[in-house]
Amino acid sequence: MGLWIKICGITRPEDALLVEKSGADAIGLMFSARSSRTLTFERAALIVEALSGKLEKVAVFTEPDWDRIEETVDRLGIDLIQWHGGPLGREADARLGSFGIPWMHAVRWDGTSPLDAPHTALRLLVEGRSAKGLGGTGEGWNYGTLTEVPWPLPVVLSGGLSPEGVAAALSAVCPPGSGEGRRPFGVDVSSRVESHPGLKDAGRVRAFVENVRAWERSS
Repeated sequence: MGLWIKICGITRPEDALLVEKSGADAIGLMFSARSSRTLTFERAALIVEALSGKLEKVAVFTEPDWDRIEETVDRLGIDLIQWHGGPLGREADARLGSFGIPWMHAVRWDGTSPLDAPHTALRLLVEGRSAKGLGGTGEGWNYGTLTEVPWPLPVVLSGGLSPEGVAAALSAVCPPGSGEGRRPFGVDVSSRVESHPGLKDAGRVRAFVENVRAWERSS
């Protein structure tokens, strides 16, 4: 199976369609007051309605409003929850595992601490810490430090990835000869494939996907 490619921070139906045409695997829909790309339910419904069903729909949450999460998952046909809410206690872990679909824990990693695996999570999205805030900051980090710690779950590489730099980032995480066991499950991008904040650029989205696939063929 090829690397899973998610284009996050979709705010318009036309952007969702260009992601679908690019050959990516998933879109990310933001439901957080902490994000400049956050969506109303009505806006998200328009985006979902425009799709053919090929793309995975990932809903990104930061606040433990469990009723809202459940309604969003049910009414929009969400395929995966992405939780950006920070450290998890047992109750939150259990609630995230109770919605009938998989969920992914997003970790703002300091580059040295162990990567903890919530009990019910399917995978980990790992990004660097940024003073600019939650996701979509465009800031890269030392991706190669991931080679120094065990991965308790499959990893999605995120944070500052771009069409120009994604191959180098993947090679830093999975150097030649490291084997399939150290290959990330996927990659996640948002701001570095935009023409303006929240507006995706068709050429950059397409180039990002093409460069990930080219890295796969050559690695």
